[in-house]
Amino acid sequence: MIGIKRFESDLLSSNMYLVVEGEHAIVIDPFADTSPAQGLTVDYIFLTHEHYDHISGVNAWKKERNIPVVCSRACAERIRDPKKNLAFYFKEFCEIQTWVKLEEIPAYDPDYSCQADKVFEDEMVMEWLGHTWRLFELPGHSMGSIGILLDNGRFFSGDSLIQNCETALRLPGGSRKKWNDVSIPRLNAIPQSVRVYPGHFTDYDRVGMD
Repeated sequence: MIGIKRFESDLLSSNMYLVVEGEHAIVIDPFADTSPAQGLTVDYIFLTHEHYDHISGVNAWKKERNIPVVCSRACAERIRDPKKNLAFYFKEFCEIQTWVKLEEIPAYDPDYSCQADKVFEDEMVMEWLGHTWRLFELPGHSMGSIGILLDNGRFFSGDSLIQNCETALRLPGGSRKKWNDVSIPRLNAIPQSVRVYPGHFTDYDRVGMD
């Protein structure tokens, strides 16, 4: 039976997920602690979008295990550039954001960059150990944002859906027009019964548009 474990980083409390089936796993939005996957074979890393707090562990995981990174083409282009993935501006972003209370700025690498191995445009469907993953672009929060639907019942939303939070569309690369024209219709097509696993805070049952 598939299991989903959530781990919270000190970078604005962003979530890393470990999706486990038997002795295999997929990591979503990794931070640098690889210990949760001890004893498991990690087959893929999925990225929900390109922002530093959601990609900060890619290099650590790849160095240890050489795991292929999967994301949208737009995300892949931006994770290579510290200014486009916002690592360069992370201190300033921490200072202006309001949803996470910070006593001090967490340690970060302003020059951070990483690379993807498998990219897609629009949508991609993958089969994995009897499970179906559907990855599809959700531009709005960022150019490279995607949604990740597992078996039509679990949805990894990155920062596109967070319970009781308005989706942030004003960061560099954000677009209200693309959010309204492309992403809202795609989100409305997702079954209302799905469980949402967001990029920040805890998972929840989706009963309508957030």
